[in-house]
Amino acid sequence: MLQSFGRCVSMKKFLVVVLVALLLGACGATETKEPKSVDSSEKSENETNKEETKKEEPKKLNQEIADTENIKATLISVEKKKDDVFGDTIEVMFEVENKRDDTIEIQAREVSADGKMVDEGMLSMSQEISGGKKADAILTIQSYDEGKEIPELKENLEMILYAFSWDNMDFEEEHNVKIDF
Repeated sequence: MLQSFGRCVSMKKFLVVVLVALLLGACGATETKEPKSVDSSEKSENETNKEETKKEEPKKLNQEIADTENIKATLISVEKKKDDVFGDTIEVMFEVENKRDDTIEIQAREVSADGKMVDEGMLSMSQEISGGKKADAILTIQSYDEGKEIPELKENLEMILYAFSWDNMDFEEEHNVKIDF
């Protein structure tokens, strides 16, 4: 029995040595590649990505929307972004100050562009703001469906800036926003 145990151990050692040799041989194998010629007219991947994401200059507005005992809201900018990979977007930025002690939430409601309602599936805006703090609340308009285009914004953008509190269900404010282009 000891002899068969010894053979088993010897066989395992042999297999380990063979496997290690194979692995070392595979790791040591090198492939010779000819160097690629670099054409100076070709664009690097980084340059291509920069071209894919194009931004138009944001329209700086700094227009006061509301200044009540509860909030102060200022429309900061409207910016169209072109992106060949993720799709075009429009970002509307507000700076909102919460004058209350409790946390509030800011949302966009009834958004329309050039007199036509914008599909709610294209809209994204929900920002919590703690009591006594400020935050940037950003409305993003982006199409997630092929074939649906974001609005052109030739004439105007209208919406309701909606503020409410989850802690105090009696609090809610609506402020009309109209941006002419």
